[in-house]
Amino acid sequence: MMKTMLPAVAAVLFLLAGCATAPRYQKMLVVGDSLTACAPLPALGWNHDWGLAATARENDFVHRLHGQLKKHSPALRLAVDSIMYQDEMTGWVHLIPCDADLVVIQLSENYQGGISLEEYRDAYAQMIDELRGGSPKTIVRLGPWKNTQLEPVIAEAAQSRNAIFVSLREIYDDPANHAASEGVYPKAGDFPGDRGMAAIARAILAAL
Repeated sequence: MMKTMLPAVAAVLFLLAGCATAPRYQKMLVVGDSLTACAPLPALGWNHDWGLAATARENDFVHRLHGQLKKHSPALRLAVDSIMYQDEMTGWVHLIPCDADLVVIQLSENYQGGISLEEYRDAYAQMIDELRGGSPKTIVRLGPWKNTQLEPVIAEAAQSRNAIFVSLREIYDDPANHAASEGVYPKAGDFPGDRGMAAIARAILAAL
């Protein structure tokens, strides 16, 4: 009888250990472009300020992620921001010093060749350094949604700075994750809809 119970006991202890070591954070900063927070765009039928094209604030990836993390960190604070010049990857001085212990960077969709890919990579790496500021922060770097030329560039910058890289390629490649499949924002159909936003949040959680 005792021998047959041992595997079950071990499984319970393993699950408890996992809960005890789940990531716990005090503050999460998400720095991004329109996928993170988008001002109203009447031409697209968009009149909100959360991540384009979620149907509600709580459905974008930022707030889904925040909600999931609060299960382990009930007091987790959330800050959402951007940088001034996304094409040149500059203009983050207002984010320094960074007091968040979890930083998620989602920037890439507004790159239009203002600087070379090598310069973009180096600027990304510098941003990670300055946001980390010598403290043991968790830095998560999302790959591009559509701007695929930046996938290896951002991945290299993240790897060089020991940051977590989360690719969105599989999520983007599934049409069910696009707003077009949901029909709420047809003019923003190539952006992530609710399913896409949920998938992005799950991918980040899995990487932490």
